[in-house]
Amino acid sequence: DLKTSCKGTVCEPGDEGYDYSKWAPNSTISCKIVVTPEETEDIFARSDNLPIAVRGGGHSSSTASATEGLLIDLRKLNNIRVDEDTKVGYIQPGALICDIEAETIKYGLGACVGICSQVSIGGYTVGGGIGYSTGAHGLAADNLISATVVLANGEIVEASETENADLFWGIRGGGSNFGVLAELRVKLHSQRPDAYTVSYTYPPSRINEVVEEVNRWRQVQKVHETVFVVITLGPDKQTAQPYVLVNGLSNSTQEEGEAAFKRFLDLGKLFCGAHIDVFDAAQVQKSFEAWQDIVKKAPNSILMYEFYHYGKVAERPLESAAFAQRHELITVLCSCFGFGDDYGPSPREDLLKLKNIVAESSSEVAQESLGYPNYGDLYCTLNETDEYTKKIFGSNYPRLQEIKK
Repeated sequence: DLKTSCKGTVCEPGDEGYDYSKWAPNSTISCKIVVTPEETEDIFARSDNLPIAVRGGGHSSSTASATEGLLIDLRKLNNIRVDEDTKVGYIQPGALICDIEAETIKYGLGACVGICSQVSIGGYTVGGGIGYSTGAHGLAADNLISATVVLANGEIVEASETENADLFWGIRGGGSNFGVLAELRVKLHSQRPDAYTVSYTYPPSRINEVVEEVNRWRQVQKVHETVFVVITLGPDKQTAQPYVLVNGLSNSTQEEGEAAFKRFLDLGKLFCGAHIDVFDAAQVQKSFEAWQDIVKKAPNSILMYEFYHYGKVAERPLESAAFAQRHELITVLCSCFGFGDDYGPSPREDLLKLKNIVAESSSEVAQESLGYPNYGDLYCTLNETDEYTKKIFGSNYPRLQEIKK
């Protein structure tokens, strides 16, 4: 009986504490049982052969972390411990990025984490993990030292370069299909207590100038600099006009950050605040027009171009871990946020159309790419033939199959 064998909580519909909610309501499924582990041994939970799903931070927009059966909710497994001497973080999978940053900075250290504070470390890392520190230190998966993993048969094992090496290879970018991470040991890096950020807003008529300036900046981009180009509406979503935002972060002093991003200020400002390998104004203009069609029906939608310094990622051999996107492509987030039941005909089809338009002037490799795996929610529950998995993992796919066996 789960309720007597599990030290965490076990809830069924109607019980106090029963909660299957997630960040995106459209990605939830009412389940029969929610198990919330409080220790590693609780993670392995079986009941009447029900299908199982695992929820980390609850930030996915797909139903891959939802089920009609038994949901294992990791959000209480959120302990963070820092070994200041060895610069190693011992982090449970449900810990949120905001909490990891708050704890590690107490020691003048930082982990390789993502840009969204409400994402948990577990799912983020097994998906590869890109973020502001990617240029300086590489992927979160590349900074994973070892992990405690609960396998499908309930066995609790350690995975590292020297122990269960195939499993360790698979969980570094291969997704969540190889077991549930119960604890991650990650490299920590020296981190200053502050960073420099900017957010500049431009009207759509200045897309050409913004694109040209971003491309000039990319030629001199330093490893600690990241820029996002965001296409969105103004603060009042009902009446606001569309704008192009340039959001920049420099993990540096104010003086160095100002010098790096002054070029965008010089463009002029208004006070109101897929993968590609070609970033050109004509294509961004087409993408903007396609985004406008979506935002009319889903007013919180954005289109965001993410310019990470990818040198640390690309220098690792493709076969070094399961993560297979080490080519220097530009990551693009195409989103459809704020849509209701009256959205027609299909937000998925509109996003696929937008993705294709975004990448159509890029190389065939970029056009065929499904994008950053942690942005792959459109595909992760539609993989009956492994078509999408083969595209995401490329030449690493056969090894992932072998490990899965």
